[in-house]
Amino acid sequence: MKKSGLSKVVIVVICSYLTIPLLLTFIYSIFTEWKDILPSGLTFKYYKEILSDSYFINSVIRTLMISAIPFVTCTAVVLLALYVIEVYHPEWDKYMQMLCNIPYALQGIILAVSVLSLYVSAPYPFSNRFVMIVLTYCIVILPYIYRGLKNSLDSINANRLIEAAQMLGATKFYAFFAVVVPNIISGISIVAMLSISIVFGDFAIVNIVGGSYYQTAQMYLYKKLFVSGQASSVIIVVMFGLTLILSAVVNLLNKRWKKSREE
Repeated sequence: MKKSGLSKVVIVVICSYLTIPLLLTFIYSIFTEWKDILPSGLTFKYYKEILSDSYFINSVIRTLMISAIPFVTCTAVVLLALYVIEVYHPEWDKYMQMLCNIPYALQGIILAVSVLSLYVSAPYPFSNRFVMIVLTYCIVILPYIYRGLKNSLDSINANRLIEAAQMLGATKFYAFFAVVVPNIISGISIVAMLSISIVFGDFAIVNIVGGSYYQTAQMYLYKKLFVSGQASSVIIVVMFGLTLILSAVVNLLNKRWKKSREE
């Protein structure tokens, strides 16, 4: 009982420590001044200005697109690669692991400048800025997706499940994607939240590769930093709220999937 109570106290302290910066940002966003100990001039005009700005709404939609599309694309490719490795060539796993670890050393400005210099004069569609951004983020999140999916497969002993499904007459391909993959949905949901959060909070890559061709919420925030501190605080709160909503949706879908399988 003492250990349980101490654990709850520690969790409350950690959660409070993590939420204090966001709480202060929210308080600053709803006041016009904060020169003394307490802020003054309560107002929600900054929220009205930002949320009614069509440019901000479009930038958020663009950010959601470049967050979701790389995750879906990269997850599909990695699952196909893991299918080949798990079923036919387990000895290739070490090479796959080495390949997926390379992006750790190529993130940020190095990767963005390299992609831009290589593909800016390439034929369509590779020279399209949206395509360049999406494929670049596929490289960025590749290590996280591979490691998350591989750990999930190892935890359920995928080979045993495939063998059991084959004994019941299923093909290897059907066994992997109809039996194994549904059992790692929780791992996929965790990878989804991690990958989308990484892309959603990035600024360097989208600013260098996209530039003025593809404006996102991060670039909108960067411009507002030089205009108004309250407006930029509003954008931070809204973006955090969107990230929280996305995480809640993924968790809800994961719970519903588990419940439907149990029934």
